[in-house]
Amino acid sequence: MKTSNTKTTTTKSDLKECFALWENTKGDMIYYTGKTAGDKSIRLVAFINTVKKNPNQPDIQVYEQADKGKEKTQVASLWENKSKAGKPYLGGEDYEKKKLVGFFNDKTQDGKYPAIRVYYSESK
Repeated sequence: MKTSNTKTTTTKSDLKECFALWENTKGDMIYYTGKTAGDKSIRLVAFINTVKKNPNQPDIQVYEQADKGKEKTQVASLWENKSKAGKPYLGGEDYEKKKLVGFFNDKTQDGKYPAIRVYYSESK
C-alpha cells in the first residue's frame, strides 16, 4: 500500500476587534449604533442600504456619530456574504482601506450584547 505525504498549510488569523454595533429601530427603519474598540472609542451609527442602485454598493455603511447639522464622516463599508456553510457574515474595509470581517449575533439577549461585531482581518 502506497501512502502519500501531503503538507497542510494553515494560516493563523488573529482578529482584533474594530467595533461593535447594537440594533435599533425607529418606526419600521432598522439602524445600528455602537462604538469603536480601544481606549479612545468613537461613537458610531450605521445604516442598512435598502435601495441599492448598483450591486457593488455596500449593504451597511458606518459613520462617526456627529451632532445634528454636522456632516457624518464615513468610517467603514460592509458587504454581506455567505460562508461555504451558508451562514451570513460581513466583509468590507475601513476608511484607511484596512480589511474588515464582521459577524452577526443572533443571541443579543434583548440588546445586552451587540448584533454585529467587526474585526480587522489580518492574517499572520
